[in-house]
Amino acid sequence: MDLMSVALGNGPYLPSAPPSGSDLHSTHSALSSTGPTWATTSTSSLASLHDYTNYPLVRQGDRTYLRDPENNYPLPCDLPEIHRQILRSLMLMRVFGGAFCNPYLADRPPKRVLEIACGSGLWSGMCHDFFARRGHHDVMFYGIDLVAIAPDLRKKGVKWQFKRHDLRKPRLPYPDDYFDFVFIKDAGMCPLSPAQQVQGLSEPLRVLRSGGIMEVWDSDTVFRSLLPNPAPARKLASKEQETADATATYTFSSATPFTNAQNKFLQDYNSWLEKAFDSRKLTSLPCATIGLAFNSEVDVLDKVDSRRIAIPLGEPRWEREGGKDGGGPRRQLTADQLSIRRTALLTVIQMIEGMEPMLMEASGKSRDEWDRWWTAMISDLFQKGGLANGECLEVSAWWGQKK
Repeated sequence: MDLMSVALGNGPYLPSAPPSGSDLHSTHSALSSTGPTWATTSTSSLASLHDYTNYPLVRQGDRTYLRDPENNYPLPCDLPEIHRQILRSLMLMRVFGGAFCNPYLADRPPKRVLEIACGSGLWSGMCHDFFARRGHHDVMFYGIDLVAIAPDLRKKGVKWQFKRHDLRKPRLPYPDDYFDFVFIKDAGMCPLSPAQQVQGLSEPLRVLRSGGIMEVWDSDTVFRSLLPNPAPARKLASKEQETADATATYTFSSATPFTNAQNKFLQDYNSWLEKAFDSRKLTSLPCATIGLAFNSEVDVLDKVDSRRIAIPLGEPRWEREGGKDGGGPRRQLTADQLSIRRTALLTVIQMIEGMEPMLMEASGKSRDEWDRWWTAMISDLFQKGGLANGECLEVSAWWGQKK
């Protein structure tokens, strides 16, 4: 699978089946060595200095970011970041078991699907394939994002319409009750308008018809350590349990035992990120925020449910030693399971790298001090077993049906 072609729109946008762990391993190995970045629109003319709509991007170091000083989105908008998002999306679809978690659409396909903050359009393409394999070829997909990253998926057989849209605007550019399925993924860092911040999911729900499904996926950007041998958050359906077993991931709830990250470098990162996000009015815990938003819409949403999954970033000591007291069987991870964890770690490292300017500022470090910290962190995480205490990436999916 050539994900460089995916991002550029020159090749197949997605696999015809959900990715396996080995797919993720080969993909992240290829992408981690990718060097080129987007060519940024020139901003040399005086007329373009404050034209953030037509000239949205600017180079900073060797990465490309949004120019608008009023937009607090902290990640780059360049090819390496597209690759990171694609890897994260493929990994999420692997650990969740498909392109969506809600059980209502598999046998009742939607007519119109909206993907908010669609990025590369990978999810829309994957969802299209899911329905097409079941004989449903007439599903229309709509994508919106601030920057036009997605290729023209119509060339790949997808009924597709893209609109550039700034989520800080108070309304989405669609009429009431228009969509059967609204999907939002990894939008927790996207700044919203003050009205949308207060109203939570009300604007996406406005464009969703009665009986339609809303689903939101996101990942927390600070890290905790999972304590030994966590029990499943609930009795899982057989398919969910098979997916958890196959991916060596852990479902969790608010009662699952966690502790603060034990790795000193992730502790540093957590403190700097929280400081930086507080100053930008962003949340470092979007999964909890999404849960609160869904639960606050009880008058509008029915059948609200969720899946919350912890993906260890390495092999915790308690897995290798056979449980908390060392008396149980040692967990032997397969190559696919290890690949999922390596992919999770790679996307985390790439995220930290992408937020370097913001984190450097929050840390107060000079360039030389930052480079020394970065080199020591990479050595600790990849070579010195620094993730043996259960540090994990927490991901969540929430869904509900509009009454």
